[in-house]
Amino acid sequence: MATAHRRTDSYGTANNHGLGAEPGENGGKGTILALPLTIRPARLEDLPTLEWYGLHTPHREIIAGAFRLQERGDGSMLLADVNGFPAGQICIDFLRKRPSGRATLWALRVFQPFRGLGIGGRLVRAAEQVVMQRAVPYAELGVDRDNAGVLPFYERLGYEHCGRERGQFLYHTPEGRLVRVAIDQWLLHKRLDGAEPASAGADNGRCLRLAGD
Repeated sequence: MATAHRRTDSYGTANNHGLGAEPGENGGKGTILALPLTIRPARLEDLPTLEWYGLHTPHREIIAGAFRLQERGDGSMLLADVNGFPAGQICIDFLRKRPSGRATLWALRVFQPFRGLGIGGRLVRAAEQVVMQRAVPYAELGVDRDNAGVLPFYERLGYEHCGRERGQFLYHTPEGRLVRVAIDQWLLHKRLDGAEPASAGADNGRCLRLAGD
């Protein structure tokens, strides 16, 4: 499932139209708050908080599955930590397309109050660093065909169209209900092996700036 961005607001596919945009001018009104932001791997104790106050509770099985993939060494689950709260996330699957030399970026999402602050772009760049550290030449992701508005975001980050993917994925809600989600996506990819990998802590200690009322 090459899913980095879906319109349906199902897990990992929130409607993040503002991702990658830096804060605009506030016209001299209000205050600017600086909060520490760290991009780091997910820990077991993060999983309940990643349900975002019930918004993603139906997707608990998918959250747990992404974490297990990381624990096995076949994936990575990166969080944008703001004062201990996971304000955003991105997942990497190294297993699904390993034979073709591709890592799949998926489940990019940013919590609504933190959108439009550049967190999405920072998560994608951090994921690319992890992919390069694993010596995988391509990062690949999927964008729903009815969600063309997010394509410029990925194109600005250097992603190019490379195909189309159709299918479905299944998950169970905590109540045991089986959910089927149709996939009809553009595939985008980016060659990464020409870049210089950064250290794992390169995005630690930077600040997120929030405009107050």
